[in-house]
Amino acid sequence: MNCLLCGTNFQPAPTWRRLFLYEKESSTCNRCFCKFTKSNATIQFDDFKGTRYEGVVDTVTSLYAYNEAMKSYLHQYKFLQDVALAQVFSATLHEAFEGKEGIVVPIPMHPEKLVQRTFAQVDELLNSAGIPFQHLLAKTATTEQGKKTRKERLEASPLFEVTTKIEARDYILFDDIYTTGATIHHAAKLLKDAGATRVEAITLIKG
Repeated sequence: MNCLLCGTNFQPAPTWRRLFLYEKESSTCNRCFCKFTKSNATIQFDDFKGTRYEGVVDTVTSLYAYNEAMKSYLHQYKFLQDVALAQVFSATLHEAFEGKEGIVVPIPMHPEKLVQRTFAQVDELLNSAGIPFQHLLAKTATTEQGKKTRKERLEASPLFEVTTKIEARDYILFDDIYTTGATIHHAAKLLKDAGATRVEAITLIKG
């Protein structure tokens, strides 16, 4: 088997988990995968206190830090359109969602951006991990959020719209990266306003 990141041939180590439970064989050699750093950041919501977004997100879990290895991965995955790299974190993501209660809702791309990028990177991460999800939101804003300050993001018009009836139950938002938190909070507010009981979020990366 060849590593998806460096191309070298390697043999995945056998594990008991792979024998008896869900676990795909690793698509990445240990030398490459060890370069990714688990996130130990505790995400605070202080910036949202006193705003219309206070309390809309119950918890956020980010799995990895945004180090040089992750920066390189994201560039190759998202901007060089290497969709096969969705497999790199399939086992980690499956474990993160294991035992979670709630409907998984990926943060959507705007249709124009989807045409440019050719695939929805957030959806593909979930598909690769075997995690079922539902599209309940549609992206309405076309401006790049990364070019705005946190204050500008919070004051912006809603980034999404709800596309179907929201039940009074738990939901889990999923995105590739958590930076200022504005995107997650915009989405969570719509779900809460529409009737969601609880909204937590999981992201692959903490920026």
